[in-house]
Amino acid sequence: MQKLYRKVMAGVTFLIEHLATILFILFFIVVILQIFFRFVLNMPLTWSEEASRYLNLWSVLLGAALAVKYKDHLRVDLIDDLVKRWPYRAQVGFYMFTTVISSLVALSFLTGSIKMTIDRWHIPLTMVPISQGVLYLALFTSSLLMLGYFAHHLVRYIIDFRRNEGGDVK
Repeated sequence: MQKLYRKVMAGVTFLIEHLATILFILFFIVVILQIFFRFVLNMPLTWSEEASRYLNLWSVLLGAALAVKYKDHLRVDLIDDLVKRWPYRAQVGFYMFTTVISSLVALSFLTGSIKMTIDRWHIPLTMVPISQGVLYLALFTSSLLMLGYFAHHLVRYIIDFRRNEGGDVK
């Protein structure tokens, strides 16, 4: 069962990494096209600004979920250095607490994004022929992924707390 879980987690992470990368590359291409058409050809594209904004939004939110997975999200080094001086179980307890708080924030994003996705699904964007709900779907997807990764971290912390091995928390 653990092997299957690891394979699924690795597969989901692989998919997110590549999708975020592709969306960022598309964002970059659209911005270059926008600059080229506006300043070289003097014929600005009507859809490029809106498309680049939403491609960036999706890539950033998927990247935020990956930051949670790899524990690369925003942290304060001063606090981390202070916490590393604590006993092992206190470190684990602190990181469990911060993970729960972060999960609650992600849960609030999830509930808000569900409401906004449903509310805006039938409203089209101005220039790009997709629904506004697709934008809020990015926040929904990111929040759901974050919650999954936070749950994974929380289980690891609980296991570490029970083992009480010492050292720095991973």
